[in-house]
Amino acid sequence: MGAKSEGLSTDLLAAYLNTEFRVMEPRQFTLRIGIPSSEVKAVYLALGYSSAAFLTAWNPLSQKATDQQNEAAQAALIDKLVRNKYLVWTGIGVDPTGDWPGEESVFVPGIDLDTAKSFGSEFSQNAIVWMDVDGVPQLILLQ
Repeated sequence: MGAKSEGLSTDLLAAYLNTEFRVMEPRQFTLRIGIPSSEVKAVYLALGYSSAAFLTAWNPLSQKATDQQNEAAQAALIDKLVRNKYLVWTGIGVDPTGDWPGEESVFVPGIDLDTAKSFGSEFSQNAIVWMDVDGVPQLILLQ
């Protein structure tokens, strides 16, 4: 999985682990923590990468923000990623139970772990989803 979890409640950690991380375009596929993704490996093969991350700026520290706040933060995240020359594919993090609203997100092929963690921390996220060369989504806790 990822780093330590002492800062997160058991329920919140379980929610992260059960989330469906859906990449919407240009390809559609769903990532699940700990489950190998042939789609991610295909992206690596097609683009020549060996890592990726799934990031969001929505609901910092898992506190519900307004749509306006979330949209502004997400736009800032995307802008910064693009300015740093990363590919940005649209996505959404979905709670399969429906207890938490979906969070607009991005799949970023080719980003390294330290940079992905830096973006997550900058936008006050508790965690990011990281995939290394094996294509297995891992929950990396930042708090």
